[in-house]
Amino acid sequence: MRSKFFKEYFSFSKRERNGLVVLFVILSVIIISRLIISHQTNKSVNDFEAFENEIDAFLSYSTPELDNGERFNFDPNTATKEDFMRMGLCMKTINGIISFRDKGWKFYKPEDLEKVYEITPEEYLAIKDYIVIKNDYKKSDTNSNYKSEKSRAGELFNFDPNTVGKEDMEALGLKSWQADNVIKFREKGGVFKTAADFAKIYGLDEETVNKLKPYIEISADYSSSTPAIEKDNTIILSLNSSTAEELQKLNGIGPSYAKRIIDYRTRLGGYLRVEQLMEVYGMTEDLYNNIRDNFTVETDAIKKININKAEYKDLVTHPYISKEDAKNILNYRGFAGKIGSFEDLVKQKAVSSEFYEKLSPYITTK
Repeated sequence: MRSKFFKEYFSFSKRERNGLVVLFVILSVIIISRLIISHQTNKSVNDFEAFENEIDAFLSYSTPELDNGERFNFDPNTATKEDFMRMGLCMKTINGIISFRDKGWKFYKPEDLEKVYEITPEEYLAIKDYIVIKNDYKKSDTNSNYKSEKSRAGELFNFDPNTVGKEDMEALGLKSWQADNVIKFREKGGVFKTAADFAKIYGLDEETVNKLKPYIEISADYSSSTPAIEKDNTIILSLNSSTAEELQKLNGIGPSYAKRIIDYRTRLGGYLRVEQLMEVYGMTEDLYNNIRDNFTVETDAIKKININKAEYKDLVTHPYISKEDAKNILNYRGFAGKIGSFEDLVKQKAVSSEFYEKLSPYITTK
């Protein structure tokens, strides 16, 4: 009975036996191929050491450590590379300063440090109050020497509040913080058109203003008859194409703010909404409320990142993409071979839906 059962169900013809052999070979090939592909995929997905080293080197070269930096007085004409490193400046900026000096150029006043192309607004703002230029590096100016001699003799001298330096203001009798207030007023786009405007400076007492008024000489370049330098909050600018010069026509926007707005625009790939100005370093709510109605936003020229071609450092340099997000995107791309759509990353839980909503306008897969 048992013999009959085995013969009935487990006896095969020659043709059937050949078919089973072929089927076994095919199954073996499929299983082995899957094991090999899985091993290679896991290796390529998980091995980010080379990318990590590359991005760490890139970030350490171009990212300042201002929060951990020391603060001390220094002369940018003589400070060493080690001094700049102690302040927390990034190597990119430090090399730019050294190169600036190697070309024979000098820093005659603190603002000259902004001439170094590599320095960021954040770095300049963090160290500008500690810049002390030695007399050896100050421009020789016969008029300045004349002023210094008069101030030592206790005499006052003529000055234009739109251009006068801090040292001369102190020589005229202003306290250091009062002189700083004058400079801040100018940096924010303020202009002295008449001698009476000098009284607008916060902290200046009536006695000091009255004493200095007879010596105020406003240059024709700053007089009320010169509309070109007046701030105009009625103009409308394109947030994604405005130049630094155009931005500075708005009240409260000086060279530093204009540079920051443009730098952040470049990192983003373009602004989608005016509200993104609040993400610009140093932007205050008051300033934002003052300028937000002066902008239109055209999004046709938004620069997008192709996540099927982008490298690790291309991803993490975008303000919205963290290291972890970049690795998740590249991991999924390595597994799938090609990302069909950004939504696929959300479906596979490679990125969060919140991340998708924020970044999707800046992403393309083609």
